[in-house]
Amino acid sequence: MIDVLLQALPLAIVASTPLLLAVEGELVVQRSGIINLGIEGMMLTAAMTAVLAAQASQSVAIGFLGGLAGALVVALLFGVFTVVLAADQIVTGTAINLLAAGVTGFLYRELQDSAVLVQSVPRLQRDVIVPIAWIAAPLLLALVLWRTTFGLRLRACGENPEAVAASGRSVRKHRFAALLIQALLMGLAGAYLSLSLSSGFAENMTSGRGFIALSIVIFGRWKLKGALLGTALFGLAAALQYALQAMYAGVQFHLLLAVPYVVTLLILCGIAGRVRAPASLGRR
Repeated sequence: MIDVLLQALPLAIVASTPLLLAVEGELVVQRSGIINLGIEGMMLTAAMTAVLAAQASQSVAIGFLGGLAGALVVALLFGVFTVVLAADQIVTGTAINLLAAGVTGFLYRELQDSAVLVQSVPRLQRDVIVPIAWIAAPLLLALVLWRTTFGLRLRACGENPEAVAASGRSVRKHRFAALLIQALLMGLAGAYLSLSLSSGFAENMTSGRGFIALSIVIFGRWKLKGALLGTALFGLAAALQYALQAMYAGVQFHLLLAVPYVVTLLILCGIAGRVRAPASLGRR
């Protein structure tokens, strides 16, 4: 069992990389006082635009740029409604998820009929995203959030936005900056999902990663160390799933797929009521 688990661990780390990027992006925006439930839709949109850009250019680099562009459009849409128009963040995020699922599903079926998505998709040959997600991004975000004036003000927007406004700084600009950082990370996550982990786009291919990312941010107490730990635990649960599949071939495949999500749910139940969110999280 241990040997099989260790063999499955590298695969679990790679499979958890889009999730970690989503966690890092959501941590930044929640530190600024925004709850973005639309990260599932943002990642799904990025996955599709990455594939379309890669197919049109036959370049994986252009594909990743397409993923970034797709995530940026969704982030700006969310920001206009929540930051500028002060719409309810939960409702807006939910609407974006439904919109992204519907639009990408519709386009997928329409483009399949026109044979566009049947073309070969360039894939990432050398995996540079894993060290970016697990090493470079956490170090850079830690430096920006906790060692710069900008990071201090951004975190203050999530704790006491009135004080930031009183100091003459724009809460709106800092929250838009947080959304742009999230869009960058979510664009990488969606593009990596479709151009590396998969050989193209499929409907609802994010498989709930956005909602798992939300739970990991809470588990990690809105800190990068906790985010890394929570994602690592999810990766271990995924490795356990792969190990169980290898050992017990007679067990229903769909039951084993639920293992990482059950573990995440149990972790959340264990910490419910024991964490303190940013004081102004979700406030308009």
